[in-house]
Amino acid sequence: MPTIKEIAQLAETSISSVSRVINSSGYVGEEARKRIQKVLDETGYRPNALAKALHSKRSQTIGVILPKINATSSGENIAGIDQYYADKGYSIILGNTNHCVEKEIEFLDLFSEKQVDGIILIATTITAEHEEKIKKLRVPLVVMGQTATDGSPSVLFDEISAVEDMMAHLFALNHQRIAYIGVAESDISVGQKRKQGYLNALAQHGLEMNKEWMAIGDFSVTSGYQACQAIFEQCNITPDSVFAVNDKMAIGAINYLLEHGYHVPEDISVCGVGGGSMSAYYNPKITSLVYDFHESGRMAAELLHSLIEKSQQISANHVSFVPYSLAVRQSTQQK
Repeated sequence: MPTIKEIAQLAETSISSVSRVINSSGYVGEEARKRIQKVLDETGYRPNALAKALHSKRSQTIGVILPKINATSSGENIAGIDQYYADKGYSIILGNTNHCVEKEIEFLDLFSEKQVDGIILIATTITAEHEEKIKKLRVPLVVMGQTATDGSPSVLFDEISAVEDMMAHLFALNHQRIAYIGVAESDISVGQKRKQGYLNALAQHGLEMNKEWMAIGDFSVTSGYQACQAIFEQCNITPDSVFAVNDKMAIGAINYLLEHGYHVPEDISVCGVGGGSMSAYYNPKITSLVYDFHESGRMAAELLHSLIEKSQQISANHVSFVPYSLAVRQSTQQK
């Protein structure tokens, strides 16, 4: 590995110019910059990470706080973040909270103490304690999945509109008795906003909420099974369709229905949210809202990097919405 002095000699320029190019700091003429970059590429020069961090007063690390490390969405989020930062010399530190709000707060403290350059918080909720902690952070923060009222930029899916689109699909198939399997409303995006989309769609079609057709799970296949069981064992009028707020619970619901003599979708249509390989290859293939979690991770990383580099003006309440689509598969059909 050549030294900076040797790079300067080969590029016929000064050591200080080479240093500025390597550290992306200060002015270097275009011709000199091209010569330096050509030598760097040809020699395969890689700057010492610690030395570069000391020079730039940055740690070259990003902290990512996530709710469940083995969740499909979390894995895709991380892949998107990692892809964005892969060629920028950053390392990523993960903090897995297992849906524990207290751990989210702890990781905000921990990452701040480790002097990361920025934090991406994949949040299940934003509490007053979150807000207080976020206000005291000295590093840029981007929130994914929730809206932070303290003014931190967010990357979100338009949960309400997405669920309204799914409900429109069910209504177009002449379904009227649509059961709902949700999660606790402490999760604002999934627990509250997806439920609001469901209720909005009912109201738009002149229908009232039937509490007998509603149950709560915890995102897992087992909880989807149990929630579907609770609905079908207590209801006086059988639903003609089931909407679950994630694909795993939709699978659990289908398992319950098949075990109890129902045909899906001939008797009851079932749909979910997520759209990943699990829903695409299940039998029957599940109609689902397709959320591009990889892209949401990439968007959050890009937004955070803009904050770190101060490369563009980003408003305090900036929200980036991630595109979604509706994948109509085998688990829903005309009634």
